[in-house]
This record gives sequence, C-alpha cells and structure tokens, in this order.
Amino acid sequence: MTRDATVHPQSGDLTRLLDTERRLAERLQAARAEAESVLARARADVAKREAALAAELEADQGRMVERLARERRKRELEIAAEAERQATAYASVSAQRLTAVSGVLVRRLLDDESAP
Repeated sequence: MTRDATVHPQSGDLTRLLDTERRLAERLQAARAEAESVLARARADVAKREAALAAELEADQGRMVERLARERRKRELEIAAEAERQATAYASVSAQRLTAVSGVLVRRLLDDESAP
C-alpha cells in the first residue's frame, strides 16, 4: 500500500509544522506583550495630557476669576464716581431753582389733567 502524503504527513513535515506552530505562537505572544506595552504607554500618556489640561483649565479659571473681580471693582468705582457727580450736581442746584422747576412741573400736570 502506498502512503498518501496529503493525508499522512511524513515525520519531517510534522516536525516542521510543529516548529512553525511554536514559532508562530511565540510571535503571537511577543506581539500581544508589545501591544499591551504600547497600550500601557498610551494610557499613561493620556493620563499625563489630561492632568496637564486640567491644570491649564484650573489656571485659566483662576485668571478669569481675577479678571472678573478687577472688572467688577472697576465698574463699581465708575458707578460710584458717576453717582457722586450726580449728587454733587444736584446739591449745586439752588432751592430757588428747585422751587421754580417744581412749579413748572405742577402746572404742566394740572394743565394736562384739565385738558379735554
């Protein structure tokens, strides 16, 4: 009986096949280890970047809080100065002038009410 080499590989072929399978398994294991290493480095890099961005955001927020406080204080001073100017201007109006203006206003109101 003749032996069919496709059905029953010869002993040398089997040895080569087993060696190839072993080498492929080693390569696969090395590739998996390398992939895990790359993934670990990528995760560490992402964590560093996230921490840097968080620190940058916190610094930006601090600067914005300071800026808003300065702008609010500046506006408060502007409003206080304007109020002071208006109070000074009102205080400089004489009692005689206030009486005259109030008289004009009263007459206008009364004229408006009596109009048909």
